[in-house]
Amino acid sequence: MGKRRRPAIDILPEDDGNPLPRPPTIQEHTDLRADDRGVKVAQMFHAVSAPAEEPSSSQFSIDTVIEPIAWNTELPEVLDDEPDGPTDHDGAKVKRKRTAGDDPLRLWLPEIDGYLRELLRLEGRGSMAHQKACAYCDAPPAYRCDDCLDIRLSCKVCIVHRHMGLPFHRVKEWRDGYFAVVHLKDLGLRIQLGHPIGQPCTNPKRSFNNEFVVVDTDGIHQISLDFCNCQTSEPSYVQLLRSRLFPATASDPKTAATFRTLEYFQLLIFMSKVSAFEFYNTMARRTDNTGTSPPPDRYEAFLRMVREWRHLKMLKRFGRGHDPSGVSGTREGELAVLCPACPHPSKNLPVDWESCPEEEKWRYALFLGIDANFKLKRLNVSSETRDPGLNHGYAYFVGESRFKGFLQDAGKLVLPQDTSSCNNHDAVKSANIRGGKGIAASGVGTIECIRHDMKRPVSVGDLQKGEQYINMDYFFSSSVKHHSPELLVVSYDIACQWSRRLWQRFSAYPQDRQISQKFENITYLIPKFHLPAHRLLCQATFSFNYTPGVGRTDGKAPERGWANSNGTASSTKEMGPGSRRDTLDDHFGDYNWRKVSSLGTSILRKSIEAVAACKEHIAAFEAFSAALPAENVALWARAVREWESNRTRPNPFQSTPRTVSESRVRLELAEEEEADRRKHNAAVVHDDIPPSVLIAQGLELEDLQQRLKEDVCSLSSGSTDLQRSKVVERSNRLRRRIEAWMEVQVLYMPMVSRLRAAMDRQGGEDPVEVYDLDLMLPSTVSDRIKVERKLMRFEWRLRYAQAHDNLHQMRRHLLLRTHMFRFKQRYGHGQQQHTRSLGAIKSLQAKIDADATRYRKNHAALSQLATTLHPVGWEGSLSPLRDSDIRALNAAEREGTTEGRRTMSWIWRAEGAGEGDQAMQEGLQIEWCKARARAHRWQEECILLQEEMRRIKAFLGWEIQTWNDRADATRGSDVATREGLQAYALRQAGIRETMRAHWVTTWAELDALFSGSRYTCANTNKIEVDHTTVYLHAAAQ
Repeated sequence: MGKRRRPAIDILPEDDGNPLPRPPTIQEHTDLRADDRGVKVAQMFHAVSAPAEEPSSSQFSIDTVIEPIAWNTELPEVLDDEPDGPTDHDGAKVKRKRTAGDDPLRLWLPEIDGYLRELLRLEGRGSMAHQKACAYCDAPPAYRCDDCLDIRLSCKVCIVHRHMGLPFHRVKEWRDGYFAVVHLKDLGLRIQLGHPIGQPCTNPKRSFNNEFVVVDTDGIHQISLDFCNCQTSEPSYVQLLRSRLFPATASDPKTAATFRTLEYFQLLIFMSKVSAFEFYNTMARRTDNTGTSPPPDRYEAFLRMVREWRHLKMLKRFGRGHDPSGVSGTREGELAVLCPACPHPSKNLPVDWESCPEEEKWRYALFLGIDANFKLKRLNVSSETRDPGLNHGYAYFVGESRFKGFLQDAGKLVLPQDTSSCNNHDAVKSANIRGGKGIAASGVGTIECIRHDMKRPVSVGDLQKGEQYINMDYFFSSSVKHHSPELLVVSYDIACQWSRRLWQRFSAYPQDRQISQKFENITYLIPKFHLPAHRLLCQATFSFNYTPGVGRTDGKAPERGWANSNGTASSTKEMGPGSRRDTLDDHFGDYNWRKVSSLGTSILRKSIEAVAACKEHIAAFEAFSAALPAENVALWARAVREWESNRTRPNPFQSTPRTVSESRVRLELAEEEEADRRKHNAAVVHDDIPPSVLIAQGLELEDLQQRLKEDVCSLSSGSTDLQRSKVVERSNRLRRRIEAWMEVQVLYMPMVSRLRAAMDRQGGEDPVEVYDLDLMLPSTVSDRIKVERKLMRFEWRLRYAQAHDNLHQMRRHLLLRTHMFRFKQRYGHGQQQHTRSLGAIKSLQAKIDADATRYRKNHAALSQLATTLHPVGWEGSLSPLRDSDIRALNAAEREGTTEGRRTMSWIWRAEGAGEGDQAMQEGLQIEWCKARARAHRWQEECILLQEEMRRIKAFLGWEIQTWNDRADATRGSDVATREGLQAYALRQAGIRETMRAHWVTTWAELDALFSGSRYTCANTNKIEVDHTTVYLHAAAQ
């Protein structure tokens, strides 16, 4: 939102007798654009200079201009700093004046009394107060309908006659000076089924006890209803259905719901996750909100009707009414909304897709994601006998009877035991944890499409004891047996553990659980969000970023889907097993359909982003490669290709572990302390903090003090209150941590308390900033008080490792700065690129300075400790750091020094530098491999998006043909049924035709976008650029 300001026009110029020039004319253009998210309004304002005119007496003077527009400080506000606002012919921004429409609530406030008067006026007869006769006859008027647009009064006969086709309107009677509620049933309205409206039945049959209840969006109505009882009459439930009333029972019904109510509730629950209880009670309160005349309770009947309705709608939408085998012939997964962009053999893949070249088969891989959701639990209420499901595995949930049978049989199998080889993940730990007392299902597991975020057929099921492998294996096998090609990319947050013994487990499962995919055709990856929680080996081996053929997939689609369905958890957890599965199936189906209907805009957005990013990253990669020696690039390209084809080869994305690091020293100290304690049975001073941990924490606090001091110094007068508050909060947290640490320090170094008290007396009452507090580590107080020698050795070893860490980071940052200078000099043309490059280099220089400060502090402490400990040879690897030592390898070249006279700084020869050139080459190799991977992933994303667009159009064509075939093959018991079957099939085919045409129009510019790009294409050829495979457009070769 731009900054609002008013133009400073407080003082008017005096009239000097000369007319003011005519101001430019502002022309407004309004552009309306509609998409799946709604209508967007874009207003453009263009300043058009007025034509020059000869001065005349009729020209406006300043007085005539001032009076109507009132030039003063009350001028309308303008919006400033709008990034994409219109400009005039000189390029200056045209500021849009604020109008009343920009603040409609303020515009409404002056009229609030008028609105209130009109609402109260409608409580009376209004302009009809003097109406003497019925609006349709000469009888006295007394009735008015609240739901009809006509507010004229009618007599009793006319109001009943007018509502024979509108029996669920609310009618009121004028009596005793106000409108009182009256029911059409009390006025004599009777609804006759089985005959046209107004045509009587010769043999009517009244509903049971002449009481029939209808649930409608207007309320819960009690009506008088007659069934047709003629010889040719249909059953009662058929007569109700043909009147768009859904009966609660098939035999002698006395309750029904209108079709529009069931449709409205189904859409409402999809969008708002409102429960049936809340919806029904809303309708009850709409009927009577005083409690004096409550409607009959039909809540249980309403639940049943809703469940039957959505099951019938699902059967209808997937053509089960057109199939001669009927509902009983429904196959597993047949009622699931399929993803049109995923590969479906025989539906949207080319005829020769299986025989395409090996290097192109990755286009036809299916991307699957595995995940569990422990919010969708179910309490131990009801049972399968009392509450059976209606879907029986027809949609997204697996068939319950077969699934339970598999679990029972698998419990007798001897499956391979697996221990975690990675970090302690929650999914692994919770495998044997029950959901708690009274929990029948601890959650649900799912297999779904991660490219387009859609649930897959028969791929969802209940979890009994956490995220057990046996459950997830069943869902996985059930999913890949439906509409799956040979190549699979499987994402799972514990894929590194789940995949290890997957094939051994499957070999023990029954034959019907076996899958056709081969081991080598399945790629296992970990979602990008979860990957940092894994060990380094897993981070490189299971990374989407480094794996060929996956594009820019992130693997987090299941999490997005759970966000949509978690709103149902509060109601589904108390449902019976069948009701819960049917309800979630319905929600999953709607979620899939919404994803399908938005594919046009999502593919468009992704394509525009992918083409731009592809150009950017390939240009950066080519520039990076051109700045490196060709022999190095060839060597690295060969190494990364070997690793991509065989993951057992050395990983080029992983750096070699350094021999000296702080984390390794801390581990060694902890192990030594534990061994020493067991050997000498020494007393423990503190249960949680041994001496080595005390010193390590002190060094951490010292580093936090330094970082806080740097951030405080970076604050300026322009810093915001939020920035300052964050610094203050950090200071407070750090002070509390230091005070807690000092309490433990006294146990190991008792003399520091006396020394600290003496320093406090000398300092007076002046407050000390938290970053200036003296922690009194052994290196700073060993010359003043007696310190245990063991503590000094601990600090020595930790500081020695820290100093090497500081040098390693400094070398890494210097190396990166060198290549940033090279890139800026070669490609940083133009003011914008120059400014950005300088900003990045300045930020990197700040990190180098911080590395130097930390190293010098550690070196000073080591020098102090060396006077007591007398270590040998440490100065050879850790020298004093001067400003002139902090230079890159090519610093002499940049400063003009000749090759014969230049010298290398000692930091590149120090221990841990990896022999200087080796460390530099390893860092360059990793950065080059990552740049190559980024370029390749964006290229693959462009290719996958083009393939997905082709699949979507082919899939819709397959659906159109399927529905047209159903329309041609319709057969029924009567002409009306056949016509209905054919009409529905043609309507579904028409919907797909419209969607396809709409998406083709939406994507009309993408063909030119892809084909015009140098780095993406529909006809991809492999060529070698700088000894590495990239994909370029055929026309660019």
